[in-house]
Amino acid sequence: GAFTHGGHGYASPDQARAAAADEIEVLATAGQALAAAGFEVEVLSAGSTPTALLSASGGVTEERPGTYVFGDRLQQALGSATDDSIGLVVATTIVSASARSVVIDAGAKVLAREPSALLEGLAAIPELGGATVDRAYDYHGVVSLPDGVPAPAVGSIVAVVPNHVCPVVNLVDELVVTRGGAVFDRWPVDARGRNG
Repeated sequence: GAFTHGGHGYASPDQARAAAADEIEVLATAGQALAAAGFEVEVLSAGSTPTALLSASGGVTEERPGTYVFGDRLQQALGSATDDSIGLVVATTIVSASARSVVIDAGAKVLAREPSALLEGLAAIPELGGATVDRAYDYHGVVSLPDGVPAPAVGSIVAVVPNHVCPVVNLVDELVVTRGGAVFDRWPVDARGRNG
């Protein structure tokens, strides 16, 4: 078979449709070429969260979107995820606070450093008015508070939405699954760190 990744669907919200069309066309061409060379073509696989719903047609037999399972800020910016479809956040503690900023105990070793031209900051905290993590050091992040948003008390736990969820999952040993604010399960990340 053959596979594609419509990575150019990440360029801006209006690129997903064209990237999906490219995936469909390229996979059809590849499938025809393989069949003409005598190969049995079982799989024509498209893969990209922004294009997943748009490229599932024609001869495409499989979709491989990855980020869709959790969602993240970039997918929100691209229109592939909504605020209420975000399934993974980083629970972090406020370790220092001033009138205009706070410091959290999550930095690059859990949030990654994933800037995007489509986003401000490296992550966001919805419950703090969408405050963004402006700087991430190894073990902590600096968050600027929007005007009118008071700093939470030191020791408060807040949910941080990462820009790109994939490296976040790769940086932890387990995911803590919650339902209604209570721990429901713990999922080990079997492939943690095995991307070499």
